[in-house]
Amino acid sequence: MSYFKPCLAGVFAAVLPVSVAAQDISGAATFGYGHFKSSDGFPQTSVRSLDGKLGLRYDNGLLLGATASSARASFDGIDENISANVFGLTAGGAFAEFWNAGAYYEYGELGVDGFGDGSIDSYGLFLGYESDLMGMEFFFGETDNFVFDDADITWNDFGGRVSFNVGADGVVGGHAVRSRLSSGGVDLDLTSYGLGGSYAFRDGLTAHAGVTRGEIEDLAGDLTTFGIGFGYDLSAAANFPAMLSVELARSRIDDGEDRYDEDSIRLGITLPFGGAKAVPLNSIAANAMSPNRTALTTAIVGSF
Repeated sequence: MSYFKPCLAGVFAAVLPVSVAAQDISGAATFGYGHFKSSDGFPQTSVRSLDGKLGLRYDNGLLLGATASSARASFDGIDENISANVFGLTAGGAFAEFWNAGAYYEYGELGVDGFGDGSIDSYGLFLGYESDLMGMEFFFGETDNFVFDDADITWNDFGGRVSFNVGADGVVGGHAVRSRLSSGGVDLDLTSYGLGGSYAFRDGLTAHAGVTRGEIEDLAGDLTTFGIGFGYDLSAAANFPAMLSVELARSRIDDGEDRYDEDSIRLGITLPFGGAKAVPLNSIAANAMSPNRTALTTAIVGSF
């Protein structure tokens, strides 16, 4: 994991010069902190996170994008920490007024102190539609990772997302993403679903809510996470474009016989720019409306 942060810094450093010439720039960054408490006596957990996204649009139709999520979890009474990092890049072009298409690359890694880390590389193509009323995207790609290097396993990813603007102040959307691992005529599907939304009220108050669900085919159990939160837009009271947010969330693992619950409170400071709607990027709502392009990385980001 030692090369992730320098690589991430290099990605954004490379994007910054070309962003100067962009006709339209939008994005946001969220600094987050979460406190997690389980129902079965497991250690309490503290999570520090940083999430960001950037979109660039040029007069000639060129579209560039970057996303990043980094989180570190610390456990009471345990020296080892868990780290999760995901970043992505997109490049494409707009055509036929509202349509766009291009290619994506996504890198994800998960590591435990003292036990090493694992990483995946995902890449593929996407087709999207963006208007003042709605947006949607469909994608298809494949994933490589070192765990299956010596095995004859193919990993394909496909899915989509859709969102609808509720006037100028609200948005509601969802996703369905499936990662299929195939070997010797046997398929194993990892699936992620999500639904979320946000709305900005008067006097700077905002609200957001979301629910996500992860499943592994033919294995008992599923993971469902739901949360509701509120925010306050500081620009309503001061000339500072930032939003403070708090979210209450619960993650539930259900194997059909037993349930394991983990409750969390997530705090965030979000800095939007370029007219982006200020949905906290560390919220369940953001994960439900803007998933990653593999079911695995979508679940990892949503867990923190």
